[in-house]
Amino acid sequence: MNCRSRRKAFTLIEVLLVVAILILLMGVAVVGYDKIREGAREDTTKALVNQTAGAVRLFDVNMNRYPTDDEGLQALISKPDEENEAAKWRGPYLVKGTIPVDAWGNELKYERLESSGDEVGPPFRVFSYGPDGQEGTEDDISNVETQDT
Repeated sequence: MNCRSRRKAFTLIEVLLVVAILILLMGVAVVGYDKIREGAREDTTKALVNQTAGAVRLFDVNMNRYPTDDEGLQALISKPDEENEAAKWRGPYLVKGTIPVDAWGNELKYERLESSGDEVGPPFRVFSYGPDGQEGTEDDISNVETQDT
């Protein structure tokens, strides 16, 4: 007769090894998920900035001018008080009728750019301060590729 001892359970070492491997995999997944999520936020904000810049261009087509710095993006939402301007206005130019908010919960910003005549891009800038919420840092997201801030 063959008398083999059958093993019917895992040893403590085997269980601890499996738990350690699972913890390691979860740690890698969490780090990867955070990077993917932050990249998605940046991509979403870039798309929102470009969409808003398109609304500013449409405003220019209808009104034959860009919003002033004082008007900002509010000009895309509110009909002008002046009668001549109100007749040309075809807004609201923003889908929800509110100033867009970036992926970090901050309203997008708008400014007119000084013109020297050499620029190829638009005479305005729509931008987000990015994840840090600070103006003029490397993580700012704008419709203008190169800028001096």
